[in-house]
Amino acid sequence: MHASEDPLAPPAPFATFERLASGRVLVWDLTLHAAEARRVAPALEAAFTYHDALAVAGSRRLRADGSPNDNKVSAQGVSAHGVSAHGVSAHGVFVLHPKGFFRNGRGAPRDGERFDCEVDAIDAGVMVVDAEAFAIARGEALLDPRAGYGALAMLSLSLEIRRRRAGRVVAVAAATICETDASDALMETQGFNNQIASSHFRSHFGFAADACDLDAVASNPSLAGLRWNPAVWGASAPFEKYDERGAYHWNLYATHDAYRRRADTLASFLVANTPPGAQRVIDVGAGDALFAGLIARQGMHAVAIDPEPQAIACARVAIAAAELSERVECMQGSAQSIAFPDATFRAAMLLDVIEHLRNPMRDLAEIRRVLIPGGVLLVATPNWRYGHRNDPVYHLDEYRDEELTRQLRACGFEVMTTAHIKGAYDDVVVLARRR
Repeated sequence: MHASEDPLAPPAPFATFERLASGRVLVWDLTLHAAEARRVAPALEAAFTYHDALAVAGSRRLRADGSPNDNKVSAQGVSAHGVSAHGVSAHGVFVLHPKGFFRNGRGAPRDGERFDCEVDAIDAGVMVVDAEAFAIARGEALLDPRAGYGALAMLSLSLEIRRRRAGRVVAVAAATICETDASDALMETQGFNNQIASSHFRSHFGFAADACDLDAVASNPSLAGLRWNPAVWGASAPFEKYDERGAYHWNLYATHDAYRRRADTLASFLVANTPPGAQRVIDVGAGDALFAGLIARQGMHAVAIDPEPQAIACARVAIAAAELSERVECMQGSAQSIAFPDATFRAAMLLDVIEHLRNPMRDLAEIRRVLIPGGVLLVATPNWRYGHRNDPVYHLDEYRDEELTRQLRACGFEVMTTAHIKGAYDDVVVLARRR
């Protein structure tokens, strides 16, 4: 039996650390050689000279597109096989965020994240930690594999430093490393999906590493130190389009071929995938209830809810004009408190909505509650584009595929299908089932 197979042997550490000559602590994960961590240490230490109150300086991580998974990138950003590393894998991470856990900058070109960025935490790679902050957060204990944090160890250390107000956490653009697919796999198997690691994290911080309810954190005084980013904690912008334009989705459907094809595709896809039985569907954030109306035309019954009173007023007029009032009920209501018992609906729609939500974790949990076990949720949202937001006024956050599917899984859904709508639109579409 190998030592690693011995059930009595201590678990292997995900993160290793050593003291630097400055007294600061160098921490790196097991996917990297010590020489690679020490190579970027000077750039990380330099950050302490120009960032006030800095506690953690973390590396920026790149992915070498088209190169073998085991490529290592030199200080010049060129792999051993001569392939330039030009995709950002992570420029630090956010945990307390409307999208839940996500890697900042992921999907951007290599030079897309050229400046240092303050983030919630560093989850992997390399980081240098201020000695006093390391002691305040009990860094040695958190990184000890016997503590049970697994691949969430570096994440936990960063967040504990933030929680104790021991200093800032910054991802340093000049300290660049290349990561492989193994990094993602280890974070999942030894972190988020590891029962011991995830339960230790939840027990320590009071929320799941990949499913933070922002309202629950805001109500907990012991977590006040984590609320450093004011943009995340603000209120959603009031949605005034219905006051200005009336039932504009119905108008677009009548006048724009591309929009009509998109709407018909989404409605038909949901109808085709709704579990058999009484065909009752809830349209969450329904606006003027166009999609509720489209599935009603295919024989289903729908409840359309929206928090904006003018949206519901427009919806009732439009539904009546379409002679669908017997099949569509329009009511004002919040997705965070849906006025129906558990397991009422066989399907739910969240179409062009999640990008507007300030705390989607709570909305998704409520949608899951009113779905029957095995009920389906269809989500469509604009695809995140580097350097561009589809609607900079009303959209709080736009998603990459992996961010949306992670959030749905974290909220108790099984992802069934992921697709894209292209052409005049660029949307991520996910069909998920309530577990």
